[in-house]
Parts: sequence; structure tokens; C-alpha cells
Amino acid sequence: MEPSPAAVEVCKDEATRLHEALTDGRADGTLAYETPGGRVTLTHSYVDPDQRHRGIASALARHALEDLSRSRTKVGFSCGFAADYARAHPGWNDTVDTSRSAFTATRTARDANSGR
Repeated sequence: MEPSPAAVEVCKDEATRLHEALTDGRADGTLAYETPGGRVTLTHSYVDPDQRHRGIASALARHALEDLSRSRTKVGFSCGFAADYARAHPGWNDTVDTSRSAFTATRTARDANSGR
């Protein structure tokens, strides 16, 4: 049975600079961030291959953007998934840092070959 997004618990660990997705207490994914010069950049997402396509990466991106929105912090991206998520959900436009190249994510060969 696939977990619904509500079944995924996401927490932020400032010591490791990770948003971590837990399903039934098991860590199934992470979204890393960096804070160079006081700016936040979502840098890399990872979801266990056996748990992909279940909304875990979306839950991670949504949690990170909600956290940044609450703190009124602007965000940039070098994580392709998080950048795509923000683009697909224009409600986050106020959170995206437009004063710099916010969407610096690059595409991998797999993305290019899959038509993404």
C-alpha cells in the first residue's frame, strides 16, 4: 500500500541541514539545504529507490517551503526536484529569491532522456 502524503512525517534537523521524511519511523528521504552568506539554497533531494513515486519528495519540498515561508526567508535552488516543485506550485512565488538566479538547478542526462 502506498503511503499518502499525510502519512509522511517531515522534520528539520538544523545540525545536519536536512529535512528528513519519515514513514512509519523509517527515514525514506532527505532534502538538504545550505545557508551560504545567510541565504538558503535547497541543494539536493534523495528518496529511497523503493519508496519513490509515493509523494515523499513532494512532502519534503512542501515542508521546506512552508518552513521558509513562515520565517520569511527567501530560497534559491540547486535541487532540480525542489525547483520543479516550486515552479509547479506558484503559491510559493513570494518565497523564491528573485534577486538572484533562484533556479540554478541543472538537468541530469536521465532527466533529459525522460523528457523532463
